[in-house]
Amino acid sequence: MIATISARTTVIALCGLLLGVPVGWAQSPPARIAAVDMQAGQSYRAGTRVRAPNGAASFLIPTGWRGEQLDNLAAVLLVSEKEAGFVLAFAILNQTEDELFALLGEPQPISETVVFEPTGPVTRKGSILTAAYLAGSLAGRGLAVMGPDLQGIIFLHARPQKEPWGVPSLLDQLADQVQFTSSTGSSLTP
Repeated sequence: MIATISARTTVIALCGLLLGVPVGWAQSPPARIAAVDMQAGQSYRAGTRVRAPNGAASFLIPTGWRGEQLDNLAAVLLVSEKEAGFVLAFAILNQTEDELFALLGEPQPISETVVFEPTGPVTRKGSILTAAYLAGSLAGRGLAVMGPDLQGIIFLHARPQKEPWGVPSLLDQLADQVQFTSSTGSSLTP
């Protein structure tokens, strides 16, 4: 189990699913800007590099999206201004690739009433693991990027099943922007 978010946050995200209009993603150019340590209750705009709470991984908030740190757990919630769906991002701490592989293969509780059930095997390509999920009318995809020292980040993307996934997907583009900070504070890429 990764984490469970509050019913209030789930309602907000699901309302966005119902009201959202799918649009294409405008990829942000690669950036080497300093990562912001997020504060609960603050909203962060597209183009801001944020650090996953309690972790060594940072990523850029995509164009057309905004992010906030959930106050009831160490996660980042991304919601689109125009696209239906949401993304949750969690730091990975002290888990091997094999442990993470097993974790992504389990059902993922998103809220008290929404649980993503795996729809196929977890796949591995280098240090990136991917999984697919379903929960009622929602389709979900998970992507984990492993970094140095058993650190990494997981992204879970949820959207209505009827909407096609973009190519490249939002998660692929988020993964391309992940940077890790070493224990000395210098920036590393996966």
